[in-house]
Amino acid sequence: MSEFMGVFYGCLVAGGLYLLDRFLPKWFGALPGIAYFIFIIWLMIYKKNGHNILGLFTVLIVGEAIINSIWIESIESRKKKTQKELDKMKAKDLS
Repeated sequence: MSEFMGVFYGCLVAGGLYLLDRFLPKWFGALPGIAYFIFIIWLMIYKKNGHNILGLFTVLIVGEAIINSIWIESIESRKKKTQKELDKMKAKDLS
């Protein structure tokens, strides 16, 4: 049951980040990535009891890739939305 809850919490966090990145300023998307990086490095350094360093490094890389892809996708979505609005405004100005 705890494996399911871990996946559930991970999906919940990813969904929350997606929503926050869509509505908060662009720079906000960097904060979760930085916090995740610091947390995993802290785990690597201070919690060596039973943790595999290579496994944590893999989790670091995959987690950062997911967090940054959410951030980049939301930035691209904002650019598309802005461009669409500009195109509508230009079309109104021309007519």
